[in-house]
Amino acid sequence: MNCVERFLAAALFGVLPVLALADSQYSAGAGENTKAPAVVAVEYGLDPKLGALPTENLQFKTNTNYLLEQNRAAGARFQKLREMGERTNYLEEFSRTVESVLNSDASERIKEDTRKLTLLELAHQRELAAEKDKAGGHLERALQLLAEYVERYSRDAAVPEVLLRQGYLLRRLDLKEEAIEKFYLVLRSVPRIEGRNIAYSRRLVMMAQSAIADTCADLGRHSEAAELYGRMLQTKSEELELETVRIKQLRSLRESASEGILERQAMGFLEDFPDSDYIPEARYFLAHSLKQQKKRDAALEQFQLLLEAVELAPPDRLVRWMPWKLRVGNELANQFYLEGDYLSSVSLYRALARSNTDGQTRQSFQYQVGLCEERLGQVEDAIKTYQQILDAPYIPSVSSSSNTNAVPVQILRNMAALRISVLKTASSKAPTPRIPAAQP
Repeated sequence: MNCVERFLAAALFGVLPVLALADSQYSAGAGENTKAPAVVAVEYGLDPKLGALPTENLQFKTNTNYLLEQNRAAGARFQKLREMGERTNYLEEFSRTVESVLNSDASERIKEDTRKLTLLELAHQRELAAEKDKAGGHLERALQLLAEYVERYSRDAAVPEVLLRQGYLLRRLDLKEEAIEKFYLVLRSVPRIEGRNIAYSRRLVMMAQSAIADTCADLGRHSEAAELYGRMLQTKSEELELETVRIKQLRSLRESASEGILERQAMGFLEDFPDSDYIPEARYFLAHSLKQQKKRDAALEQFQLLLEAVELAPPDRLVRWMPWKLRVGNELANQFYLEGDYLSSVSLYRALARSNTDGQTRQSFQYQVGLCEERLGQVEDAIKTYQQILDAPYIPSVSSSSNTNAVPVQILRNMAALRISVLKTASSKAPTPRIPAAQP
């Protein structure tokens, strides 16, 4: 904790003399036979219990010109705290402003607002520090500061939002189960907010529900996540990002629901959002579902539609969509190959090889084409295909997110050379010109 933060913490926890007075539970009541005057509800920073002490010489007023001026000055400083931007000496300036407010005769309401803002600001500064120093324990300290806020101001209307921030910090610390518990606390604490803040409370509820669903998906609790996304969609809020929530629901359904449900939901997405940026992903889910249900023609149709969409995609979408095209096509081609449908498989592998510009990935698909040609008895064609791999300029392997068949280039070239050798040897030993299908 740096010196500035130590001062602010001291101010918040009552170490400064002015706070020791303002927060004190001390009461110097009069003796039993002394009649105390009526208590006056004072607004300024002096202990309100002073108004209960016996004296005929003073009658506290709710405000005086001096105290009104103190409130105005403190109010201006408090507003300054809110408007401060990021500066090199930000915390030092912040601490001076806090000190001037807390050591003034401003009302306790303004002082309390200053204490609250200080706790939140210190937590925020710790979050910013964590971006530069991830091993400094900053997020843990931010959690402590927010916990102090909740403990001191448990009935405050801002508590649900503070709990929400705690949940997000726990997620950043990879404490996902604890984060979910904190998000559920948000849902339980929202009813405390007054009725005039209905719109604000609804947003808090949706934020918490969204965070719970996302965290469940991260933990692999996809059935729970899919249900939570469904509940969010049922709210029909105009502030809901429908495309995003629907695609997240599809991702969880892909891992948890029956193929029939996934098929219906994916088709619904494609119908409702025909120009969505998530179209390739939705088509992948649909093709996967159809493939699992042995609806091969329908699955192949989805791949063809996806190919057409990628070919017509603008440059900004092409980069994002290419991996989905490769993923869908590769899975279908592999499935057809395992089922012995080499004609369908080789057709897909050829299309993937033609449409891919990455040399390593293209050569990987060419190798698969060669295997299919062998299975179909097209030995000469297979040798030519393998030779194309060897004739291509050698480019060392690089990491590529679109490379779904990521075989190192040199290994791929060695495999192609081996297949050529095996096929030529088998051809030279054949008793007749007719060459049977070689077994890889």
